[in-house]
Amino acid sequence: MLRQSILLLTLVWTLTLSLAAAEPDPQVETVQLGVRLTLVAEHPDLATPTGIDVDDEGRVWVVATHTHMRPDDYNGPTHDEILVFDTRQQESPARRVFYNATTATMDLELGPDGWIYLAERDRILRIKDTDGDGAADVEENLVVLTSEADYPHNGLSGLAWDPGGSLVFGLGENFAKPWTLAGTDRATIRGAAQGGVFRCTADGKELHWIARGLWNPFGICVRDDGEMFAAENDPGERPPCRLLHIVDGGEYGYRRQYGPEAHHPFVCWNGELPGTLPMVHPTGEAPCGVLPLGRGLLVPSWGDHRIDFLSLRQRGASYGADLITIVKGGRYFRPTCIARDHNFSGNKRVWYLADWVDGRYNAHGLGRLWKLQIDLDQAAWVGPLDLEPPTHAAQLAADLRSGRTSRDTKTLRELAGSEDPFLARAALVALGRDAADWTPDDVRQWPKEDRAEAVMALNLANASPDKWLKTFLTDESADVQYQALRWIANAGLKQFLPEVEAVLNRRDIDYSLFEAAMAAWNTLKGKPEAGLRDVDILLARVRDDNSAPRVRAFSLRLLPVQSRAAGDVGRLPARKFPNGLSLDLLRDLLAVDDTELSLEVIRAAAGNPGVARTLLSEIAVDVDRPATLRAEAVAGLAAVSSEYGQMLLELADDRHRAVREEALRCLRFGSQSAEQTDVLRRLAERHPESADLITAILDPESLKAGRPAPTDSKAWRQHLDTVEGPADVESGRRIFHHARLGTCSHCHRHSGRGNVVGPDLSSLGNRATRDWLLMSILDPSREMAPEYQPRTLVLKDGRTFTGIRLRSYTREQIRDAHGQTRTFDRGEVESITDSNVSFMPKGLIDTLTIRELRDLVAFLGRGNGNKPAQNKVGRRRTAYHGR
Repeated sequence: MLRQSILLLTLVWTLTLSLAAAEPDPQVETVQLGVRLTLVAEHPDLATPTGIDVDDEGRVWVVATHTHMRPDDYNGPTHDEILVFDTRQQESPARRVFYNATTATMDLELGPDGWIYLAERDRILRIKDTDGDGAADVEENLVVLTSEADYPHNGLSGLAWDPGGSLVFGLGENFAKPWTLAGTDRATIRGAAQGGVFRCTADGKELHWIARGLWNPFGICVRDDGEMFAAENDPGERPPCRLLHIVDGGEYGYRRQYGPEAHHPFVCWNGELPGTLPMVHPTGEAPCGVLPLGRGLLVPSWGDHRIDFLSLRQRGASYGADLITIVKGGRYFRPTCIARDHNFSGNKRVWYLADWVDGRYNAHGLGRLWKLQIDLDQAAWVGPLDLEPPTHAAQLAADLRSGRTSRDTKTLRELAGSEDPFLARAALVALGRDAADWTPDDVRQWPKEDRAEAVMALNLANASPDKWLKTFLTDESADVQYQALRWIANAGLKQFLPEVEAVLNRRDIDYSLFEAAMAAWNTLKGKPEAGLRDVDILLARVRDDNSAPRVRAFSLRLLPVQSRAAGDVGRLPARKFPNGLSLDLLRDLLAVDDTELSLEVIRAAAGNPGVARTLLSEIAVDVDRPATLRAEAVAGLAAVSSEYGQMLLELADDRHRAVREEALRCLRFGSQSAEQTDVLRRLAERHPESADLITAILDPESLKAGRPAPTDSKAWRQHLDTVEGPADVESGRRIFHHARLGTCSHCHRHSGRGNVVGPDLSSLGNRATRDWLLMSILDPSREMAPEYQPRTLVLKDGRTFTGIRLRSYTREQIRDAHGQTRTFDRGEVESITDSNVSFMPKGLIDTLTIRELRDLVAFLGRGNGNKPAQNKVGRRRTAYHGR
C-alpha cells in the first residue's frame, strides 16, 4: 500500500508540474571529433539530479533531489527519488521509482550483492530490493555524520569503489563545524574546519581518513591501478576549482575556520605551504563528478556548462594535465555527476550524465539525463588507453606512505626536502611513524630545515604538544617557529596562548612570523575567522605604546585601505582609512621616531593620498628626515603628482639620489612648460646618474626606442647587464608599489602589501630565476597559469568586464583587476569567454627605463629570507605558480 501511495504521489506531481513557460534550451554542442551527446530523459521525469550509475543491464540509476534547499511552494515528492531508467528502450526509456525516503541525497553508487549505496548529507547508507518487486525494502546505515551543520551539499558525497572493494567517500568543509563520523563497528573519526576523503569497508567498518585539507570533494574516482582523483569545488575567494591527485596521508592546504580572506598564513590552495600538495590542474567551475578515460579524466563543470577531458601526464610522483573541452552548453546546461556504461567496452564508449539545468541551488523541478558517446576511432585527442606504470618517484612515494619500504631518519629528512611535493609529503608521513623515538635534545642538533620538517612530522604523528611546542617556539629558526604556530592554531591549543603572545611581542619579529603569530593569537582568542584583517585588533596594537615599534608597524601594514566592493566602472577603487585610523594617529606614530614604523606610516598615508597628501608633502621636503622616508613619501604622492609639480621639480635636484629619482618618476608622463623643460635639461647635466629618468620625462617615446622584441630574452638580458652599478632593490620595491608606473601591487601582494588578484609574490625569488622573472614582465601572457586566467563577460547592454571568476550560479561573480568583487545577474550576461591576455599590462616595460626594469627584477628576485619556506623549506617550486 505504501508503494502504491508513493507511485500515486509521483504521478500527481508529474501531471501537475507546470511547464507552460518555454523550455530552457541547453544549447549544447560537441567540440571534439568522435563525441556525441543525446538527450535521454528530462523534466518532469526527473528533477535536479545528482548521483548516477549504470548497472550491468544498461539501466541508469539516478538521484532526483526534491529536498535540496526546498522552497515552500515546491510541488513535488516529500523525499528524494532513486529513479531507474531502462535505456534499452531507445525511444522512451521506461522510468520507475526504486526508493523515495531520503533527504539531501548527494550521490549514488551501485554495489555488490544488489546493494545501492547512497550519500545523504549526514550519512552513507545502502538500500536493497529483497523481494524482487523493483523497489527497495531494506535500508542500512553504514557511516553516520553527526554535526550541528545541516547545509545540504557540504557534508557527505563523492562515492566511489577502489580496486580492493573499499568504499571511498568525501566530506565537505561543513561550515567549519565540529563533526564525528561513526561506522558500523563503532569506529569514529572526529574533525572540524576542513573537508576530506575517507574509506570504509562495504559494510561500513574500518573507517580511515585518507586525505585532508579540502573544501568539498564532491566527485571522486579510483582508477584500476588504485590512483585516486577528486574534483574539488573552490571556496569562492580562492579560485579555481581543482583536480586533485588524492594520496593516503595527503594534505591539500585548506581550512575553513580561518574565514573568507584570499590570504591567510595557514591556508593554501595549490601546495604553497610546506608539507601541502598542489593540484593536478584547475577544472571548470563547480565540478561534481570525475571518471577515468584512458590516461585522462572526464570532468563535467556545473558552472561553466561544459564537459572537459583532462589528459594526464606523469610528473614525478604525481601528474600534470592538459585540459580539452569536448562539450559546451548554454546557461541551462549544468552537468553534475557522470557514470560509465561498462556494457560498451570497445572503441565505442558510453557515459551518462545528470544535468541540474538551472543555476538555482534550490530544488526547482528541472532536470535532464544525457548520453555521452565517444568513438575512440575518431577521438585521437583521448590518447593512449593503457595506463602507464608508476614512475620511480611515484613508486617510492607509495612505498613510503604505506610503510612497505623503510629508510633511516637521515634519508627520510633528505627526501622530505625533495622538490617533488608528493615525494616530500610521503617522506613526512614516514618520518611521522618514527617520531615516537625522537627527543627534543636530538632534534635540536638537526639542521634548521630538518627541524621544520620535524615539527610537521610530529604533528602528523599526534605527538604530545606539551613535550615539543615550547621548544620549537623558542627555536632560532623562523621556519621552525612558523610550523609550531601553525600546529597550535590548527589544533586550537589554547594552553599555548601565553607563548604565542610572547612571540607576537618580540621586538625583532619578522613580518611573516608576525602574520603567523597574529593568526594564531586570533584563533586562540576564539576568533579564527578574523584571520589577519580584524581592524579592531590591529588598531589596538597600532595604538599600544607598550608594543614594540615593529609590531605596531606590521599591524599598521595589515590595516585595509581599499574596499572589496566594486565601485564605479572605469574608476580606481576608493581608498579610505578604516574607522579609527586618522591623520592625527599617523602623526603620533611618526613622533615615535622609529624608522621602520615611520615607513609604514608613510605607506599607509600613500594608500589614501587624497586625504594624506599634506602629510606626505611635509615629509618629502623635510631635509632633516632620512632619505629613505622622504623617497617613500615622494613616491606616495604619485597619484596626486599633478598638484605638486613645482615641489617635485625642486625635489628633482635633491642631493639624495633616492629622493631625486622618486620626484622624477612622479613627473613622468606629465606636461612640462618650456621653463620646466630647461630646468630638467640642466638637472641632467648636474646629475648624470639620473639622466635616464630625465630623458624619460622629456621624451617618453625614448622608452620604446631601440628595444628588443619582448620575446628576445637574450637581448633583454644584455640590455640589463649594460646598466652601470649594482641594482637598487629598494628602488625596485617602490616601483612595484608605484601608483602610476609599476602598479604591480594593484594585482599582487608582496610582504603584506598589495591586492590578491594574481599570486602573492613575497617568496617568488626563492623559486624563480632572473630570466623567468624578466620574461614574465616582458610577455605576461606567454605562460599564464591556468588558475589566473581571466574571464571576459560581455553584458547585454554592451559593457565588458574582465576578472578572475569566483562563482557562477544564478549570478556571475568575478574579482577584477583592482581586487574588487563584481556580481552580475546571469540574465544580464550575453557571453562569457576565457581571455588569453594576462591582467598584467603588456606595455609595462614601455613605462620603465632599463635601469628601473633591472631594479624591479632585482626586487622580485631577491627572495624573502624571512618567509616560511616553501616545502623543504624553500627549494620546492609549486606546480602552477602564476604571474
